[in-house]
Amino acid sequence: MANKNGKKITIDGLAMIINKGFDGQMEYMREEFGKINRRFEGVALKKDLDEIKKDVKYIKENLKSASELEKEVDYIKNTLGVPELKG
Repeated sequence: MANKNGKKITIDGLAMIINKGFDGQMEYMREEFGKINRRFEGVALKKDLDEIKKDVKYIKENLKSASELEKEVDYIKNTLGVPELKG
């Protein structure tokens, strides 16, 4: 077999040329898959962050302040006639 310059190409030479082509493709694929992985990692982080924000919002909406709880405890004590603790 001859190349475009008219030189004969050996089987070993042809194998090396093909191998270089495969190596180039493998490197390209590694880079591209790396880019895809980084994009998915960003999506997962954003999803996790959105879930955390939703949980914090729920806690804020449903958590009573200490003063509200104190008032409710005082009301229950007064209703039941529980004497004040002396400490």
